[in-house]
Parts: sequence; C-alpha cells; structure tokens
Amino acid sequence: MKASIVAASVALVGSVAAFDHKGHAGLHLRRGDYKKDDVCTVYTTVYVTGLPSIIPNSTYVAPKTSTPAPKPVSVYTPVPVYTPAPVPSKQVESPKPAPPAPASSKPAEVYSPVPPKQESSKASPVYTPAPVPSKPVESPKPAPVSSKAADKPKPSGSYSSGGRISINGNKWAITYTPYAKDGQCKTQAEIQSDIKKISEMGFTTIRSYSTDCGVFSYVVPECQKYNLKVIYGIFLEGGGKGTFSDYANQQLKEIKDKAPKDSVAMVIVGNECMFNGNCVATELASYIDYVRKELQGAGFPHDIAITTTEPVNIWEEKGAALCDHIDVFAVQVHPYFTASVTADKAGSFAAQQLEQAAKVCPGAAAKGKYITEIGWPAQGQTNGLAVASEEAQKIAIKKIQETVGSEACLFSFQNDGWKAPGELGVEQYFGCASALN
Repeated sequence: MKASIVAASVALVGSVAAFDHKGHAGLHLRRGDYKKDDVCTVYTTVYVTGLPSIIPNSTYVAPKTSTPAPKPVSVYTPVPVYTPAPVPSKQVESPKPAPPAPASSKPAEVYSPVPPKQESSKASPVYTPAPVPSKPVESPKPAPVSSKAADKPKPSGSYSSGGRISINGNKWAITYTPYAKDGQCKTQAEIQSDIKKISEMGFTTIRSYSTDCGVFSYVVPECQKYNLKVIYGIFLEGGGKGTFSDYANQQLKEIKDKAPKDSVAMVIVGNECMFNGNCVATELASYIDYVRKELQGAGFPHDIAITTTEPVNIWEEKGAALCDHIDVFAVQVHPYFTASVTADKAGSFAAQQLEQAAKVCPGAAAKGKYITEIGWPAQGQTNGLAVASEEAQKIAIKKIQETVGSEACLFSFQNDGWKAPGELGVEQYFGCASALN
C-alpha cells in the first residue's frame, strides 16, 4: 500500500534519483490495523546537494494477520526533496487503471497475503513488525578499501570475545522470518526444516525481527537444538506502537519470560525506527535504557548488548544522541541500491560503509560494530551497474562473506513471495540460501 521514491544513479558518481525499494501490500493485513479505504502516505527525504555517501535502505517487511476483503488501492505518494532552496519532488503515480470492465466482470484484485492461522485455540494478540519501505539514495563511489583489510574479516571490539557472538570462519548470522510464501505463519515442520538447514549451512546465529508467528513456540526451541544463538528484536511502529507502547512492551515481556538467557546474541530495539519516522532519537534512547533495565532486572546477564540499527545516513544525521545508550554499534547496508556498485564490489563497499557509519559512535563501535542486514537480490531490474541476478547474487554474497562475513548478518534465508515486487522488482528475491551452496 505504501510507495516511495527510490534514488538511483547509472553513473559511478554524481547523480541522485529516488525509487521505491519496498512495496508492502499485506502490511496492514499483518498488523491488524487495516481499515476500509485506508491510504498510506510515505514521505522520503533525498539529500541532493553534497552527494551523501550513504544509502538508506531496508528490506524487512512482515505480512498481516487480519483478513479484510482485498480492495484495489491507488496511492499517490508526494515526496519532498531537501535542497538548500527547497524544491518539491516529482510525484510518482500508481499505474493507470485499466478501462472499465463489463458489469459482469470481477473487480481487479490487489495482492494481499493470507493471514496466519492461529497456532492454538487460545485467542492471543500477535505482535507483528510493520513493513519497512526503503528509500535508497545513490551515493558517490565509496572510498577504496585495501585488499589487506578486505581479505581478512576480523570481529571488531571486545563484545565478540565475550561468548555472545559466535563465529564459524567467515559466517555469523542470517535473518529469519517464519512466514510462508502466501503470508501465513509457517508450520512447525517447516520451521524445523529451515532451522536445520541454517545450522547445516554453517551459521551460528539467526536474527529475528519480532516475537510473532511462533518465534518462541517453534523457532527458538529449534535454535536450542542446534546450539544457534538468537538476535532478538523489539519492533517499533508509528500509530501508538512506538517506544513504551503496549505493543513494544508485549514483545519485551515475551523476551523476558521466554528467551533462554544463555543463547541471546544481542537485543535490537527498533529496526530503522528513526528512518521511518516512528520515533525520535531522545525517545529511542530512553526506551533502549528501559529495555536494558527490564531485562537485567529479570535476571538477564549484564553482558548482553542492547542496541538499535539504522541506515548509514540516519546514523550520521541523527544517531549521535544514541551513542551513550547503545552497547554496540549496528547498521544496515545494502550495496545493490547504490547504482555505482557492482556485485564484485559488494564486500569492499560494505566494509567502507561500516567504518564510515561507526565513526558516529566510536565508543560503542570500539566494543563491537556489526552490519545487521546486508544482501543482494537474485532477480529484478538492473540498477545502474548493480545487476539483480542469481549469478550476481552468488558473487556479491561471496565477496560480502570474504570481507565482512564475521560481523555481518545476511539478508535473508528465504525469498519472500508474499511481498509486493516493488519498483525494481527485487523485493521478493533476497533469499540467499542457494547462493551459499
């Protein structure tokens, strides 16, 4: 339902454009707040002057649990563009409707995933993270990274030596969401199969964005079976579901009550919350402190890192206020959305972006700095020099692992067929399990 303007450049440096990264049909169906004739509006800020060297992007989207009848929706999303003299940006219109159909024909359908089935007869609320539409901005060509640094992935800071971060060669973590292709929650058998494969692929850790869809019923028990650690997430949304809300606190309560304390890799409070305009730095900082206090008060070890994650540019623009409140530094990096980056440069680009972002909070970064999302699509449109294909994905993932694999969480284990394809047609195709074989 949301649309956005996506920045793309077909040159190695210089030009900036905006394009939609995240279609999110099914967002309100999963969140439970869909109402008839709802229209979503997304505002995107694109920095044109000064050519920032950062790429705000996102890839995590979750389907919805309610089941209203699908209805065609036409969305016009105005996107303001910031320049020294404000200049209004061009509107992107949704596709023109087809000519009226005969009276007897069925109305056109809008994609919406099938809501998950209840896992038990008990009626219980499902806390589902909202889709995070991305608004990538083209950056100049990154500064080169020396081959010496790129060839030797090194865990950064002291947190990696405390046992919470477990690394297997150049593999650390991969994102996992228990949603089936049709948008329903996966069955226990499907989750068991997935976690077994992740273990066999050599990963030591999974990242979960929230606590919905059987995370504690099926996902965590399977991780325990294979000695996998878990990065837990507390997802923060707008509309009364942000910091200190019942929505957020319910996720915190589930972690407090159900998470095995010995296998927590870290806790990420919010996923691009500031980027999406769902919270401001001061609110987020206070809630990070609150989560830490609550977990430690519930008996969780003091060595568990509590942090948040944002794209590089948001850290540079707004993140300084968080530095004294996070235990380690975490950032989102997606090389494909920078049109000047080819698949074989994905690793060096990621290393450069991580170092650049970490300068915002050097104290936290000294304890540990991590990329909490990074991947490459196997299908979709070409974005300048960035090609979306299976071959390009294999090359990009290989380079990412060789360069920053020990401190990067790959996105993602599986393709997400329930997502809308997005402006570049890539949103469903970030699953990289086959690229790792």
